[in-house]
Amino acid sequence: MSYLVLARKYRPQTFSDVIGQEHVTRTLQNAIRRGRIHHAFLFCGGRGTGKTTTARILAKALSCDKAPTPEPCNQCPACIEITNGTSVDVQEIDAASQNRVEDIRELRESIRYAPVRGKKKLYILDEVHMLSTSAFNALLKTLEEPPPHALFVFATTDPHKLPQTILSRVQRYDFKLVPTARLGEHLSSVLTKEGISFEPSAVQLVAREGQGSVRDSLSLLDQVLASTEGTLTEAHVSSVLGVADRGLIVGLGRAITERDPATALQLIDSAYGRGFDLSQLAKTLLGHLRDLLVIAVVKDPLPLLEATPSELEELRAQSDRAKGRAEQLFNRMMRVADETSRAALPRYVLEVGVVELCAIEPMQPIGELVDRLELLEDRLGGGGRPRQAGPAAGASVGGEEPRPFVASTGRPPAPRQEPSRASVGAAPSAAVAMQVAQAQAPAERVAEHLAPAMVPQAAPVVASAPIVAAAPVVAASAPEPVLPEPVRVPEPAPVVVEPAPSTATDSPASSSVAASSSVAASSPVAASSPVAASLSTAASLPDFQTTIAKIMDSHPLLAILDDARPLVWRSDEVVLGFEKDTKLEMAEHKREGIKDAFVSVLGANISIDLKLDQAARPADPSRWSRHEAQLQASTDDKLSRKREAEEHPARQLLKAAFGNVSFQSPTLLDEVS
Repeated sequence: MSYLVLARKYRPQTFSDVIGQEHVTRTLQNAIRRGRIHHAFLFCGGRGTGKTTTARILAKALSCDKAPTPEPCNQCPACIEITNGTSVDVQEIDAASQNRVEDIRELRESIRYAPVRGKKKLYILDEVHMLSTSAFNALLKTLEEPPPHALFVFATTDPHKLPQTILSRVQRYDFKLVPTARLGEHLSSVLTKEGISFEPSAVQLVAREGQGSVRDSLSLLDQVLASTEGTLTEAHVSSVLGVADRGLIVGLGRAITERDPATALQLIDSAYGRGFDLSQLAKTLLGHLRDLLVIAVVKDPLPLLEATPSELEELRAQSDRAKGRAEQLFNRMMRVADETSRAALPRYVLEVGVVELCAIEPMQPIGELVDRLELLEDRLGGGGRPRQAGPAAGASVGGEEPRPFVASTGRPPAPRQEPSRASVGAAPSAAVAMQVAQAQAPAERVAEHLAPAMVPQAAPVVASAPIVAAAPVVAASAPEPVLPEPVRVPEPAPVVVEPAPSTATDSPASSSVAASSSVAASSPVAASSPVAASLSTAASLPDFQTTIAKIMDSHPLLAILDDARPLVWRSDEVVLGFEKDTKLEMAEHKREGIKDAFVSVLGANISIDLKLDQAARPADPSRWSRHEAQLQASTDDKLSRKREAEEHPARQLLKAAFGNVSFQSPTLLDEVS
């Protein structure tokens, strides 16, 4: 007797023998018990998952002497004939070769005849997606209303290729890939029945190569058994199938997590010398790194891994060594696997990729980096942030107690250890002067940016030293300078430069801004204006014009600001005046843009108001902005192109042929010219 391959020898004969498809077999058995059997079924799924086998079992369940029965007896003549493939009532049609409309017409003619032996006539169409469109159309009517004795079972690996007219007439059952662990159990039972000793790791390797297909796994097992003598080992399976064994993959993973590129290159060279497929090796290594990532994020990872409990300990050790970079290793290996499969020299690509994996450093969380930067800033800053100068630093004008400094993050500054009295006493007064200079420098820049004309040159700008735990000692070595008394005038509140509420406390420059406020309040320049809120003095115009120039550079569409005059010019409020209603209306349409431009240039959240002011005049009426010049140039270019199009010979020919017609769009002629 000829040898019968394992895939046919151990082919399931009952619904209970089908592995991994309980959701399909249970539904079919319940339908048979309750007499709710549909006339057309669609079995779809990967190769070797049991589609045709389940169709044959369904045919036996409906043709058995005990039919209909959820479990055929496999003893009666009908069951035996279906098992052997000789039943006249069960026709298996290869739709890949019989896909013409003539073949479907012959099938329709045979459907009319009653079954010879059983109660049902079953038509199994394998690879039904290969039928032509005409064949599908010829089958529609018969499929929708077949004779009572006829049933159809369609099997396909590509259900998306079937037309919706077919899908709407069938019951669809999706066959899943069998898990590796379940495949390993099935192969182990087959080897036990065959009386062959084996290593569990060898069976797991065959199951992994089967990729969820029972038929493929049994075929691979048949191939391995044909060349083995005695016990089936993992090394033998690896040698016969040309795939990397578990030890090689684990060794590569250990070398990568231990940052040992030399060992990793030696293992790749060994795999190459044994004739392994390097692209397959890269994919297997990718799966191993995936396992490390799963172990890092899942408490009980064993159900999600293709590994035995004995291998889990080694995987946990590698996952611990790869902590913080497991995701990086997987992402990089995914690109390496893709490049290896497409490369002309896959060995070199894989070697370079593995070396890069060994050199990957773990990423630091952003939160930790921010905390380190804040700690470094605090240490370099001398233990604290500068105190605000002027009324904002000490007691306010109204007698309000000063509030402690709070950073923009909402957290108080880190506590500082009080230095020893000896170290503080030994510190020279130059340290205090350096701290004052550090606080004064950014303050001068802010004051120059906001309102340089409002701070008299003769007025000193004072900023106190940073707040530290040893404040009394520092005050003893460097007494705080006394500010001059402010000049009280009977006029309304003078115009001063005030810091923005949202940013004044976050920067050392806020101390200088506050100092500038006090100086401006005592200056007779701000108080001498007839209108306190107006900035019509010549001294204030350069700063306003500078600001407008910056706005025009970054926002050329706001050319209307050339005609504006500042009525109120403060850090929290700007009022612009325009001489004509038309210009005011144009500015109102661009109010939001004007506000955003001032905020971006001045760096403060201010309010914008626009008013009619008869005294407002452009600073230089003859001066055009760059944007206006560009607009004029663009307009001149369009007019020139239009004249050229009007004078184009093609247009003249069209007018001569069709008369004096008007052209709605000169775009085409423009392109021709």
